[in-house]
Amino acid sequence: MEYVDNNLQPISEELRRCFLSLKSFLSEQDKAGRLLFLFRGEEQRNIRRRLSSGGLGIDTNEVFERAFYFGDKARHFSVDTFDAERNFLTGINDCCDETLSFIYRRIGESLEDPRILRQVNQNTSREFRDFFLNQYNHYEFLQKINQSYTSETKLKARDYFLYYLHVAGSAGLRKETMFVSTTTDRRIARGFSKVGNRNNSRVMFHYFIPQPFHVHAIAPWVADHHQRIVNALRLPTYKSTGLFPKQREVSVKGALFPHFILGIELVDERKFIINSNFNMYGNRENFESISRQGFFIDQSDFHNRIFDTGYIRWGQTDLAGNFESNDV
Repeated sequence: MEYVDNNLQPISEELRRCFLSLKSFLSEQDKAGRLLFLFRGEEQRNIRRRLSSGGLGIDTNEVFERAFYFGDKARHFSVDTFDAERNFLTGINDCCDETLSFIYRRIGESLEDPRILRQVNQNTSREFRDFFLNQYNHYEFLQKINQSYTSETKLKARDYFLYYLHVAGSAGLRKETMFVSTTTDRRIARGFSKVGNRNNSRVMFHYFIPQPFHVHAIAPWVADHHQRIVNALRLPTYKSTGLFPKQREVSVKGALFPHFILGIELVDERKFIINSNFNMYGNRENFESISRQGFFIDQSDFHNRIFDTGYIRWGQTDLAGNFESNDV
Protein backbone atom coordinates (compact mmCIF):
# COMPACT_ATOMS: atom_id res chain seq x y z
CA MET A 1 0.00 0.00 0.00
CA GLU A 2 1.40 3.38 -1.05
CA TYR A 3 0.68 6.33 1.25
CA VAL A 4 -0.13 9.52 -0.65
CA ASP A 5 -1.48 13.05 -0.19
CA ASN A 6 -4.62 14.64 -1.68
CA ASN A 7 -2.82 15.02 -5.01
CA LEU A 8 -2.07 11.28 -5.00
CA GLN A 9 1.62 12.04 -4.64
CA PRO A 10 3.78 9.92 -2.29
CA ILE A 11 4.24 11.52 1.12
CA SER A 12 7.71 11.97 2.60
CA GLU A 13 9.33 9.05 4.39
CA GLU A 14 9.30 11.00 7.64
CA LEU A 15 5.57 11.70 7.38
CA ARG A 16 4.90 8.10 6.41
CA ARG A 17 6.73 6.77 9.48
CA CYS A 18 4.84 9.18 11.73
CA PHE A 19 1.49 8.24 10.21
CA LEU A 20 2.23 4.53 10.59
CA SER A 21 3.08 5.19 14.22
CA LEU A 22 -0.36 6.77 14.65
CA LYS A 23 -2.03 3.77 12.99
CA SER A 24 -0.11 1.44 15.31
CA PHE A 25 -1.14 3.48 18.37
CA LEU A 26 -4.81 3.50 17.31
CA SER A 27 -4.64 -0.23 16.61
CA GLU A 28 -3.59 -0.83 20.21
CA GLN A 29 -6.45 1.37 21.39
CA ASP A 30 -8.81 -0.70 19.24
CA LYS A 31 -7.50 -3.96 20.74
CA ALA A 32 -8.00 -2.50 24.22
CA GLY A 33 -11.62 -1.63 23.38
CA ARG A 34 -11.09 2.11 23.69
CA LEU A 35 -12.01 2.80 20.07
CA LEU A 36 -13.53 0.96 17.16
CA PHE A 37 -12.18 0.85 13.60
CA LEU A 38 -14.87 1.12 10.92
CA PHE A 39 -14.86 0.93 7.12
CA ARG A 40 -17.20 2.26 4.45
CA GLY A 41 -17.01 1.22 0.81
CA GLU A 42 -18.19 3.76 -1.74
CA GLU A 43 -17.89 4.74 -5.38
CA GLN A 44 -15.79 7.83 -6.03
CA ARG A 45 -18.40 9.47 -8.26
CA ASN A 46 -20.95 9.42 -5.41
CA ILE A 47 -18.52 11.25 -3.14
CA ARG A 48 -17.77 13.72 -5.91
CA ARG A 49 -21.48 14.40 -6.43
CA ARG A 50 -22.09 15.11 -2.74
CA LEU A 51 -19.07 17.37 -2.45
CA SER A 52 -19.70 19.52 -5.52
CA SER A 53 -22.49 22.05 -6.04
CA GLY A 54 -24.93 21.68 -8.90
CA GLY A 55 -23.14 18.62 -10.26
CA LEU A 56 -20.14 20.74 -11.21
CA GLY A 57 -16.98 18.77 -11.75
CA ILE A 58 -14.09 19.24 -9.36
CA ASP A 59 -10.57 17.92 -9.58
CA THR A 60 -9.73 14.63 -7.91
CA ASN A 61 -7.44 16.29 -5.39
CA GLU A 62 -10.23 18.75 -4.51
CA VAL A 63 -12.62 15.85 -3.88
CA PHE A 64 -10.38 14.38 -1.21
CA GLU A 65 -9.48 17.76 0.27
CA ARG A 66 -13.19 18.45 0.73
CA ALA A 67 -13.80 14.97 2.14
CA PHE A 68 -11.26 15.69 4.88
CA TYR A 69 -12.96 19.02 5.57
CA PHE A 70 -16.68 18.14 5.36
CA GLY A 71 -16.69 14.38 5.90
CA ASP A 72 -19.30 12.09 4.36
CA LYS A 73 -22.86 12.70 5.51
CA ALA A 74 -26.06 10.66 5.74
CA ARG A 75 -28.65 10.86 2.97
CA HIS A 76 -30.78 13.12 5.19
CA PHE A 77 -28.14 15.79 4.60
CA SER A 78 -27.89 15.44 0.83
CA VAL A 79 -31.02 14.08 -0.86
CA ASP A 80 -33.78 14.06 1.76
CA THR A 81 -36.01 16.97 0.73
CA PHE A 82 -39.29 17.79 2.45
CA ASP A 83 -42.56 18.42 0.65
CA ALA A 84 -45.43 20.41 2.08
CA GLU A 85 -47.01 17.32 3.63
CA ARG A 86 -43.86 15.93 5.22
CA ASN A 87 -44.26 16.04 9.00
CA PHE A 88 -41.94 13.25 10.14
CA LEU A 89 -38.17 12.88 10.51
CA THR A 90 -37.61 16.54 9.78
CA GLY A 91 -34.53 16.78 11.97
CA ILE A 92 -31.85 14.63 13.51
CA ASN A 93 -33.51 14.96 16.93
CA ASP A 94 -37.12 14.68 15.74
CA CYS A 95 -39.09 12.44 18.14
CA CYS A 96 -42.55 13.84 17.50
CA ASP A 97 -45.59 11.55 17.39
CA GLU A 98 -45.70 11.81 13.59
CA THR A 99 -42.13 10.49 13.42
CA LEU A 100 -42.83 7.65 15.84
CA SER A 101 -45.98 6.75 13.91
CA PHE A 102 -44.03 6.70 10.65
CA ILE A 103 -41.43 4.37 12.20
CA TYR A 104 -44.13 2.08 13.56
CA ARG A 105 -45.92 1.82 10.21
CA ARG A 106 -42.72 1.43 8.21
CA ILE A 107 -41.50 -1.43 10.39
CA GLY A 108 -44.83 -3.19 9.90
CA GLU A 109 -44.58 -2.76 6.13
CA SER A 110 -40.99 -4.01 6.06
CA LEU A 111 -41.95 -7.19 7.92
CA GLU A 112 -44.07 -8.23 4.94
CA ASP A 113 -41.70 -7.06 2.21
CA PRO A 114 -40.80 -10.10 0.06
CA ARG A 115 -37.32 -8.71 -0.62
CA ILE A 116 -36.23 -9.25 2.98
CA LEU A 117 -38.76 -11.81 4.20
CA ARG A 118 -36.12 -14.49 4.78
CA GLN A 119 -33.95 -12.10 6.82
CA VAL A 120 -36.99 -10.97 8.80
CA ASN A 121 -37.93 -14.52 9.75
CA GLN A 122 -34.35 -15.37 10.71
CA ASN A 123 -33.58 -12.26 12.75
CA THR A 124 -36.80 -11.10 14.37
CA SER A 125 -38.89 -12.92 16.95
CA ARG A 126 -42.56 -13.75 16.56
CA GLU A 127 -43.20 -11.30 19.42
CA PHE A 128 -41.54 -8.49 17.45
CA ARG A 129 -43.43 -9.32 14.24
CA ASP A 130 -46.79 -9.72 15.95
CA PHE A 131 -46.40 -6.40 17.73
CA PHE A 132 -45.68 -4.33 14.62
CA LEU A 133 -48.11 -6.19 12.38
CA ASN A 134 -50.99 -5.46 14.74
CA GLN A 135 -52.19 -1.91 14.08
CA TYR A 136 -53.81 -1.78 17.52
CA ASN A 137 -50.33 -1.63 19.10
CA HIS A 138 -49.68 1.74 17.48
CA TYR A 139 -50.87 3.72 20.50
CA GLU A 140 -48.90 1.53 22.91
CA PHE A 141 -45.73 2.12 20.89
CA LEU A 142 -46.14 5.90 21.05
CA GLN A 143 -47.17 5.88 24.68
CA LYS A 144 -44.23 3.82 25.91
CA ILE A 145 -41.61 5.82 24.04
CA ASN A 146 -43.18 9.10 25.17
CA GLN A 147 -42.96 7.85 28.74
CA SER A 148 -39.17 7.57 28.51
CA TYR A 149 -37.34 8.91 31.53
CA THR A 150 -35.61 11.72 29.63
CA SER A 151 -35.54 13.25 26.15
CA GLU A 152 -32.22 11.48 25.69
CA THR A 153 -33.63 8.01 26.33
CA LYS A 154 -36.57 8.82 24.07
CA LEU A 155 -34.16 9.68 21.27
CA LYS A 156 -32.16 6.49 21.88
CA ALA A 157 -35.35 4.45 21.59
CA ARG A 158 -36.17 6.20 18.31
CA ASP A 159 -32.67 5.50 17.00
CA TYR A 160 -32.95 1.84 17.97
CA PHE A 161 -35.93 1.34 15.70
CA LEU A 162 -34.45 3.58 13.00
CA TYR A 163 -31.40 1.31 12.99
CA TYR A 164 -33.64 -1.63 12.13
CA LEU A 165 -35.15 0.31 9.20
CA HIS A 166 -31.78 1.65 8.08
CA VAL A 167 -30.21 -1.80 7.91
CA ALA A 168 -33.28 -3.04 6.00
CA GLY A 169 -32.27 -0.73 3.12
CA SER A 170 -34.86 0.05 0.47
CA ALA A 171 -37.39 -2.10 2.32
CA GLY A 172 -36.93 0.16 5.33
CA LEU A 173 -35.44 3.64 4.96
CA ARG A 174 -33.48 5.15 2.10
CA LYS A 175 -33.38 8.92 1.65
CA GLU A 176 -34.84 9.66 5.10
CA THR A 177 -32.00 7.90 6.89
CA MET A 178 -29.89 9.86 9.36
CA PHE A 179 -27.23 7.16 9.61
CA VAL A 180 -24.14 6.34 7.57
CA SER A 181 -23.52 2.64 7.00
CA THR A 182 -20.14 1.30 8.05
CA THR A 183 -18.81 -2.12 8.98
CA THR A 184 -16.11 -3.53 11.21
CA ASP A 185 -15.22 -5.97 8.42
CA ARG A 186 -12.90 -4.52 5.82
CA ARG A 187 -13.82 -7.22 3.29
CA ILE A 188 -17.50 -6.32 3.53
CA ALA A 189 -16.72 -2.65 2.91
CA ARG A 190 -14.60 -3.61 -0.10
CA GLY A 191 -17.58 -5.49 -1.50
CA PHE A 192 -19.86 -2.46 -1.11
CA SER A 193 -17.35 -0.28 -2.98
CA LYS A 194 -17.97 -2.29 -6.13
CA VAL A 195 -20.62 -0.97 -8.52
CA GLY A 196 -22.20 -3.65 -10.70
CA ASN A 197 -19.45 -5.52 -12.48
CA ARG A 198 -17.13 -2.53 -12.52
CA ASN A 199 -14.16 -2.32 -10.23
CA ASN A 200 -12.93 1.15 -11.14
CA SER A 201 -13.09 4.16 -8.83
CA ARG A 202 -13.64 2.09 -5.70
CA VAL A 203 -12.81 3.86 -2.46
CA MET A 204 -12.98 2.89 1.18
CA PHE A 205 -13.16 5.24 4.14
CA HIS A 206 -11.08 4.19 7.14
CA TYR A 207 -12.88 5.59 10.18
CA PHE A 208 -12.85 5.21 13.95
CA ILE A 209 -15.04 6.13 16.89
CA PRO A 210 -13.92 6.40 20.52
CA GLN A 211 -15.67 5.08 23.60
CA PRO A 212 -18.44 5.34 24.57
CA PHE A 213 -19.53 4.01 21.18
CA HIS A 214 -23.24 4.67 21.69
CA VAL A 215 -22.76 8.45 21.55
CA HIS A 216 -21.39 8.21 18.01
CA ALA A 217 -23.22 5.28 16.47
CA ILE A 218 -25.79 2.57 16.97
CA ALA A 219 -25.05 -1.14 16.70
CA PRO A 220 -26.69 -3.18 19.47
CA TRP A 221 -24.19 -6.00 18.92
CA VAL A 222 -21.29 -3.64 19.70
CA ALA A 223 -22.85 -1.83 22.66
CA ASP A 224 -26.30 -2.71 23.96
CA HIS A 225 -27.02 0.76 25.37
CA HIS A 226 -29.95 1.39 23.01
CA GLN A 227 -31.40 -2.08 23.43
CA ARG A 228 -31.34 -1.84 27.22
CA ILE A 229 -33.43 1.34 26.99
CA VAL A 230 -36.00 -0.37 24.76
CA ASN A 231 -36.12 -3.36 27.10
CA ALA A 232 -36.80 -1.00 30.01
CA LEU A 233 -39.71 0.48 28.04
CA ARG A 234 -41.08 -3.06 27.62
CA LEU A 235 -41.11 -2.84 23.85
CA PRO A 236 -40.12 -5.81 21.65
CA THR A 237 -36.55 -6.02 20.40
CA TYR A 238 -34.92 -7.62 17.37
CA LYS A 239 -31.76 -9.66 17.00
CA SER A 240 -28.89 -7.42 18.03
CA THR A 241 -26.96 -8.03 14.79
CA GLY A 242 -29.82 -6.66 12.69
CA LEU A 243 -31.32 -8.17 9.57
CA PHE A 244 -27.99 -8.88 7.87
CA PRO A 245 -25.63 -10.19 10.57
CA LYS A 246 -22.81 -11.03 8.14
CA GLN A 247 -22.50 -7.37 7.17
CA ARG A 248 -21.48 -6.46 10.72
CA GLU A 249 -23.00 -3.03 10.27
CA VAL A 250 -22.38 -0.11 12.59
CA SER A 251 -24.60 2.86 11.74
CA VAL A 252 -22.76 6.10 12.43
CA LYS A 253 -25.10 8.90 13.38
CA GLY A 254 -25.27 11.95 11.14
CA ALA A 255 -21.99 11.73 9.30
CA LEU A 256 -18.53 10.35 9.03
CA PHE A 257 -17.04 13.43 10.62
CA PRO A 258 -13.67 14.38 9.05
CA HIS A 259 -12.05 14.47 12.50
CA PHE A 260 -12.31 10.67 12.70
CA ILE A 261 -11.46 9.79 9.10
CA LEU A 262 -8.02 8.20 9.22
CA GLY A 263 -7.78 8.19 5.45
CA ILE A 264 -9.35 7.07 2.17
CA GLU A 265 -8.14 3.94 0.42
CA LEU A 266 -8.18 3.82 -3.38
CA VAL A 267 -8.93 0.12 -3.62
CA ASP A 268 -7.86 -0.55 -7.21
CA GLU A 269 -4.82 1.73 -7.19
CA ARG A 270 -3.63 0.31 -3.86
CA LYS A 271 -3.08 3.81 -2.52
CA PHE A 272 -3.99 5.23 0.86
CA ILE A 273 -4.69 8.97 1.06
CA ILE A 274 -3.91 10.08 4.59
CA ASN A 275 -6.16 12.65 6.23
CA SER A 276 -4.51 15.92 5.23
CA ASN A 277 -5.18 17.36 8.68
CA PHE A 278 -2.71 14.92 10.25
CA ASN A 279 0.21 17.06 9.15
CA MET A 280 -1.37 20.29 10.43
CA TYR A 281 -2.40 22.05 13.64
CA GLY A 282 -0.09 19.99 15.86
CA ASN A 283 -1.97 16.75 15.22
CA ARG A 284 1.29 14.85 14.72
CA GLU A 285 2.30 15.55 18.30
CA ASN A 286 -0.70 14.21 20.20
CA PHE A 287 -1.84 10.69 19.37
CA GLU A 288 -3.75 10.39 22.64
CA SER A 289 -5.90 13.41 21.81
CA ILE A 290 -6.59 12.09 18.31
CA SER A 291 -7.77 8.75 19.72
CA ARG A 292 -10.31 10.50 21.96
CA GLN A 293 -11.39 13.57 19.97
CA GLY A 294 -10.14 12.99 16.45
CA PHE A 295 -7.97 15.32 14.41
CA PHE A 296 -8.14 19.02 15.13
CA ILE A 297 -9.48 20.75 12.00
CA ASP A 298 -9.81 24.47 11.37
CA GLN A 299 -13.40 24.69 10.11
CA SER A 300 -13.80 28.42 10.71
CA ASP A 301 -14.94 28.93 7.10
CA PHE A 302 -17.32 25.95 7.12
CA HIS A 303 -20.54 27.97 6.84
CA ASN A 304 -19.31 29.65 3.65
CA ARG A 305 -17.73 26.62 2.03
CA ILE A 306 -20.72 24.32 2.56
CA PHE A 307 -22.53 26.22 -0.24
CA ASP A 308 -19.95 24.86 -2.71
CA THR A 309 -21.06 21.29 -1.99
CA GLY A 310 -24.17 19.29 -2.83
CA TYR A 311 -25.25 19.09 0.79
CA ILE A 312 -28.57 20.68 1.69
CA ARG A 313 -27.97 20.36 5.45
CA TRP A 314 -25.10 20.02 7.84
CA GLY A 315 -24.78 18.61 11.33
CA GLN A 316 -22.57 18.87 14.36
CA THR A 317 -21.95 16.98 17.59
CA ASP A 318 -20.38 17.76 20.95
CA LEU A 319 -18.93 14.21 21.13
CA ALA A 320 -21.18 13.56 24.14
CA GLY A 321 -24.14 12.21 22.17
CA ASN A 322 -25.80 15.54 21.36
CA PHE A 323 -26.41 16.34 17.70
CA GLU A 324 -27.78 19.32 15.81
CA SER A 325 -28.68 19.77 12.16
CA ASN A 326 -29.17 22.94 10.13
CA ASP A 327 -30.34 23.68 6.61
CA VAL A 328 -27.80 25.20 4.25
